[in-house]
Amino acid sequence: MGELIEQVLRLAHYALLLGLFGWTTFGLVGLRGQSRAPLDRGGHTLSIAAFAAPVVSLALMLASIAAMMGEPIAALNWPMVEAMMAGTDIGKAFLVRAALLVIGLCALLGRYRGAVGFPIASACFAGALITLGWSGHAAATEGAFGIFHRLNNGVHLLAAGLWLGAIGWFLRLTVAAHSKRNNIPAQPLLAAMHGFAPLGVGLVVTVAFTGLINSQLTFGLENSGTVLTTSYGILLAAKVILVGGLLAFGAHNARISRRNALTEDDEIADTAIKLSGLRRSLMSEFVLAISVIVLVAVLGTMSPMIV
Repeated sequence: MGELIEQVLRLAHYALLLGLFGWTTFGLVGLRGQSRAPLDRGGHTLSIAAFAAPVVSLALMLASIAAMMGEPIAALNWPMVEAMMAGTDIGKAFLVRAALLVIGLCALLGRYRGAVGFPIASACFAGALITLGWSGHAAATEGAFGIFHRLNNGVHLLAAGLWLGAIGWFLRLTVAAHSKRNNIPAQPLLAAMHGFAPLGVGLVVTVAFTGLINSQLTFGLENSGTVLTTSYGILLAAKVILVGGLLAFGAHNARISRRNALTEDDEIADTAIKLSGLRRSLMSEFVLAISVIVLVAVLGTMSPMIV
């Protein structure tokens, strides 16, 4: 039961950190010129997610300590928790992450008092996301390669988070434009998606390249045949397949936006067809992205088990 709770918390942790960074950052850099779109940046939902992030992070830390000590969470005492937090890499990473998440939450809650709140929150969530590489496979690599592994893993997570944020934003805007076609024209949204294409390609290349480097540093690509016979390898292969599906949907969305971004035809029937197709495609892409996060959360607790 304790292991299941830890897995659920790990999944929620990854989803919250990736989502918070991707949503806030893409809202800042990926939607410039979208003044006609409903850019309230998430409102109460974003604040709730930002509040939940440090709570889930703390719960996951306690569950991890309990698992390492072989004790139920209820049996933990403060000296035990303090020793693990101050004396282990996972504990130090949690302390830094918790501080960044709290600062990010405060910045979001005060974002209407000035224009700097949202960028500060974005930077804090980026830092919190990078700390995930301070434990797990990246942290197991020692020396200079260990530092490089952590940096590479951080870039991998940031690119993936921004990609996820783009999917979430475009899905939200497409649903809003589809339900309020008389108030929210489709053309600016299609133009924004078309303009995102170069950045999207860059993110895809970055995720793929850093993912290969992570694999090389974790188990060595020359050992791929052996790894694929393990549970870790099977799940890793499933992750690669799902990412391929994300690429296919992304390419499909790019074709739609490229074909329609520069046209002036905005008849209601034609617009409904465009937005309906985009909504289905983006929803499928979002579901695949969540599935990838599930696999990432599980893979982080497994070993390639090369013998």
